[in-house]
Amino acid sequence: MGGIGFSELMVLALIALLVVGPRRLPELARGLGQVTRMARGAWLNLKSEFQAELDSEHNRRIMEAAEKARRELGDLKEELSGNLSVDQGSGKESDGERPTGD
Repeated sequence: MGGIGFSELMVLALIALLVVGPRRLPELARGLGQVTRMARGAWLNLKSEFQAELDSEHNRRIMEAAEKARRELGDLKEELSGNLSVDQGSGKESDGERPTGD
């Protein structure tokens, strides 16, 4: 219960009984229960929204990194294709040896 023991809870109930009276105590307890449920629901809602926002930010960063890697691979592919066409145009084999005239 968040650090409140049974004896502290009983003292609070006795004080509430003396201050509010026996007729209004059940009504006060119901109201306090409703407020507690509403506060708990609001907290859980806030927590889930915050977690969703963190997850979307994390996913956005992953997508940006993947797009950057895709662009870099595309650039590398173009560079390698250009190097291969230059090598083939000069009559060189891909392993760097000259063709033999057998």
